[in-house]
Amino acid sequence: MATQHSRAAARFMIAPSVLLLLGWMLIPLGMTIYFSLLRYNLLMPGNNPFVGFENYSYFLSDPTFLTAMLNTLLLVGGVLLITTVGGILLALLIDQPIWGQGIVRILVIAPFFVMPTVSALVWKNMFMNPVNGLFAWVADLMGLQPYDFLASAPLLSIIGMVSWTWLPFATLILLTALQSLDSEQLEAAEMDGAGPVSRFFHIMLPHLARAITVVILIQTIFHLSIFAEILVTTNGGPGVASTNLTYLVYAESLLRFDVGTGSAGGVVAIILANIVAIFLMRMIGKNLDA
Repeated sequence: MATQHSRAAARFMIAPSVLLLLGWMLIPLGMTIYFSLLRYNLLMPGNNPFVGFENYSYFLSDPTFLTAMLNTLLLVGGVLLITTVGGILLALLIDQPIWGQGIVRILVIAPFFVMPTVSALVWKNMFMNPVNGLFAWVADLMGLQPYDFLASAPLLSIIGMVSWTWLPFATLILLTALQSLDSEQLEAAEMDGAGPVSRFFHIMLPHLARAITVVILIQTIFHLSIFAEILVTTNGGPGVASTNLTYLVYAESLLRFDVGTGSAGGVVAIILANIVAIFLMRMIGKNLDA
């Protein structure tokens, strides 16, 4: 009886938080779905007829949608590749007993606490500026022609910025998993004649598999909605070379003032993100059960 009362009290105490969370999620989602079914243009207030799925048809048939979809996949895939591989290498390096290990770990993790907008501004003005940037200065020093990264390779530049921000996160998760590895296994393998490469691929990498899947899942969910770096540096350009789904929704809603089409794009982006999240969650579930 006491257990039932305690459970009821616990449910009663967390109910306000649950209701607030549901309201915070469901109300904006419901409004987005509602606006996606209307011809809602901010330049024509008061004239919002119901058009059904016309906005979805327009958004999905827009040639920019396919480009934005491809850019989104390339952006997510490129950042995941750099942060996962780089995170493993940095975790292995930081795990070694070196002088000033604590300071090195703090310096490696520090970029993750820089806001995306600030990070993008620093990269745009201090590093990638073709006239006054650090990379241009190094190119001049070497007698080379400065390269305009944001104009010539915009998507690759954004991948580099986002990877710099998220590499510390991957490193921290993988370092924690690496430190939980039993050192006796590595010592036994070394005594059996296994070299460093063999020990990495047969002992360390399998042990890091769960941490890697967690890093991939969390980063994928966040990287599907990358926006600040694109807005601050390239505005989706040149043309649509660096436009992803999130920026395309922003452009439709707030640059072209077409809230109906922008809302339809937002719903499409939510559906795609949930499909990816469900797929990755099942992959992680299989990995945990293995």
